[in-house]
Amino acid sequence: MLRRTLWLTLTSALLVPILLYVLPIHAEHSNRPTVFAMSELPTAPIYLQPQPDAQFVSPQTTIAIRYGVKLDDSIQASAHFTVSGAQSGQHAGHIVLADDQQTIIFIPDQPFALHESVNVSVNWGRDAAGDVAFRFTTALADPAIFKASNLAVSLGNERQTQPSRFLSAPADTLTDVKAAVVSTKTYHTLPTDFPQITVTTPANGVDNGYLFLSNFQSTFCSHGAYLLMLDNAGEPAFYRALPPCVWADDFKRQSNGLLTYWDKGTGVFHALDNTYTEVDTFQAGHGYSTDNHDLQILANGHALLMSYDTQVISNTDGVVPNGRMTANVMGLIVQELDATKNVVFEWRSWDHFQITDTTDIYLQTEPVDYVHGNAIELDTDGNLLLSSRHLNEITKINRQTGAIVWRLGGKHNQFTFVGDNRPFSHQHDIRRLPNGNITLYDNGNLATPSYSRAVEYRLDEKKKIATLVHEYRNTPDTSGLAMGSNQKLSNNNVLVGWGLSSLPAITEFGLDGTKRFELALSSPNINYRAFRFNWQGYPTTEPTLVAITDTTPTLYYSWNGATELLGYRVYGGTTAEPATLIDTTFKTGFETQTILDTTIDKFCYFRVMPIDKQGHDTRYSNTVFIDSPACQPTVTPTSTPISTETPTATPTPMETLTPMETLTPVETLTPPIGDQPPEVDAIDNAFIFLPLIHR
Repeated sequence: MLRRTLWLTLTSALLVPILLYVLPIHAEHSNRPTVFAMSELPTAPIYLQPQPDAQFVSPQTTIAIRYGVKLDDSIQASAHFTVSGAQSGQHAGHIVLADDQQTIIFIPDQPFALHESVNVSVNWGRDAAGDVAFRFTTALADPAIFKASNLAVSLGNERQTQPSRFLSAPADTLTDVKAAVVSTKTYHTLPTDFPQITVTTPANGVDNGYLFLSNFQSTFCSHGAYLLMLDNAGEPAFYRALPPCVWADDFKRQSNGLLTYWDKGTGVFHALDNTYTEVDTFQAGHGYSTDNHDLQILANGHALLMSYDTQVISNTDGVVPNGRMTANVMGLIVQELDATKNVVFEWRSWDHFQITDTTDIYLQTEPVDYVHGNAIELDTDGNLLLSSRHLNEITKINRQTGAIVWRLGGKHNQFTFVGDNRPFSHQHDIRRLPNGNITLYDNGNLATPSYSRAVEYRLDEKKKIATLVHEYRNTPDTSGLAMGSNQKLSNNNVLVGWGLSSLPAITEFGLDGTKRFELALSSPNINYRAFRFNWQGYPTTEPTLVAITDTTPTLYYSWNGATELLGYRVYGGTTAEPATLIDTTFKTGFETQTILDTTIDKFCYFRVMPIDKQGHDTRYSNTVFIDSPACQPTVTPTSTPISTETPTATPTPMETLTPMETLTPVETLTPPIGDQPPEVDAIDNAFIFLPLIHR
């Protein structure tokens, strides 16, 4: 069914003339372009969504038409859409002009029926080049059929090759790494299931910023999963615990300053501001689920994301010779959402890739995940770069028309590789650099020998030449069989997230390949991607104070997410609002402590006030009570007294910030030199079954 003898029908050929390929690509920041009223529209559409004669279109689709010029708001009155489903009949709806002023979107009031043919015509009330007529067919996978397909029905001939071998670590990665020493640092203000963080190579010549990652276990029900922002000592600057059986992916800072991550529990991307308050969510349009692999928020407020689309595909047309008659096949959907979450661009693998473009092993089991997109990147010329793991391919896509510009790697490679005799395979994290080069994380699954590396290529897109500029490998080699990332930093260092691998989890290399920093997570924790970003956080939660009295009475305190602190003031008293200053101390790592010694004979209530870098008070912590002979409680404490127990949950958010007060100048103190790197021990590296979604 998917073997196409013509890329476009006669209708679509009229809609996408050869002229389109010589039109200049629309830049993100054009200089005062000409704006046309519909009565002056000079051209036919350059983009239609869905494509003419498209199959497997979501019943919840909208209909988009793009012209190669800027349009004015008169289109709402000028455009006449006639949309009719073979089963659902005539569809009313409303028309919007997207904020790019080029894309006109018809939003039906009701979804279309399943498996019906839909006819669309657009008329501007005159004989105009902008008039169009086309049709498409809807389909949506039946979840019951999808579950039944787990019986390993094959689309192609069954072979001995087992693709599932790529879902667990090879035997040589299960050996204990004796060079690693387990960190012995103990925190009292962190949850008890907080993951063990190990620095195996202390920071030396690293770039600025915090490390962003999100740990989880390679099972369908991950426990102790967190959003993590770490400093160079491996200490948390910010953390957020996730519910049981929920993990997060792609935790990072976007170009607009928001933090975003994909949440398994909700299945969407969440956006946080610098107070860690959720301010937005991003999810795929047209009724598709939202893929976890990537979200890119663009400078114009648009967002790029992906979805997987499983369809029951018939093999009656011989898609795979001698293959089964039907199978469940996963297509890839790429979408661009505008600032109001309208789908202004949709690209579907069904329209552009053949199922047999995939690496052959993925024709052996069901569902057939023939593309497996895992990264989408805005190119410097306004087009898109797509990484497709199971094609071993980077694809450049014209963001205006949807046409494929070129294909790098895989069965349809158009480039000659120079200086690299090892083609990348099962790669992740395609990115374009300001100097025009591209980077990616080469998992190297099908390479011999099999090892992973971070690579940078210089591309000559006219002559189709890809020249290897840099390659970064671990010593000994690391095999990251799935996931992984490659970030070029501002000082030309490279931060590598090794994905599903043995130790380490993260390595920062200098430009010359020397190891500048390395970090590991205790088994069985792994991490999808790793980043380094500058960040300033101002949490709205209260600081956390814990009193430990099993030996010498000691206060331990921290403020999760507060990156701009100088130190703390510690107060004691005989009432639930202690006000006597007993200590002023610099912040020492994530958690700071005060030994009470003889002070415990004078007070029984304690709280702390964090001091920001401008010398201002911020907000009080919770109050703790310690039983003292010199101080009997007369009122109920403002929070549950904590003695020897470690907290098991994050602090309760507060509604508003406490007004800042001017701080009396702090007495001269000697700033802390800094914590020594944590010691490490042998770490078990056994990996168990990894969900398909993370491959």
